[in-house]
Amino acid sequence: MKSFRSIFVVGEKNMFGELAQIIAIAIEANAALLKILTEDQNESTLDKGMQTIRYLEKKSDSIALKVSEDITTGAISPNTLDNLLESAHIADDIVDIYHYQSRELYRMYKSKFPYFEALEEKEWFSLFKDMLDLADKALSKVKQILSTSDLTQILGLHKDIETLEEQGDDIKDQGLDWLYQQAPYMHYLQFYHYNELLHKFDDILDNCEDLSDLLMSIITSLLK
Repeated sequence: MKSFRSIFVVGEKNMFGELAQIIAIAIEANAALLKILTEDQNESTLDKGMQTIRYLEKKSDSIALKVSEDITTGAISPNTLDNLLESAHIADDIVDIYHYQSRELYRMYKSKFPYFEALEEKEWFSLFKDMLDLADKALSKVKQILSTSDLTQILGLHKDIETLEEQGDDIKDQGLDWLYQQAPYMHYLQFYHYNELLHKFDDILDNCEDLSDLLMSIITSLLK
């Protein structure tokens, strides 16, 4: 089959390239958050990691703003415009989630709960690392969708992302089961903290799937 990219107008080619830049930033943010969870916990390392992700979040915002401006003023097919705008929003939102997660981890560390259990924290971090590993794989596959011209490969990548999202749901459900078992022994802020982190990690995978769906819609509409 002829490459679907041959029917892209110039603006659409540029949009896919700029969206890929945001996803590359999200992959960097994923690695930075994984480093936060892996290193020894202290205020200095948490703050440094948070600042790194904050810089990436601002960089993503700048590109997303440019993408939105380019989409509305550039050479874009009318039937792809709305989906491209939504794709830019979702891609940027993924990076925003990493920024939120880093800030939440930093705040919680500084709260110094008197009955904080280091062992439980390590177990939670292990679960979060599993979700970050899935997110890294999903983001890499979204980036591949944005760069390849092989429709068969794109369909396979789209399916892989769906599978990774389902695996993330399973981990989130395990985490919620564990959270509710521990709830009677937790401060309510600790419960909120872990509940929020679980859902936000899952949101990253959900957004990867949503972005993959939008890209498939854009490609399908161009092939009609």
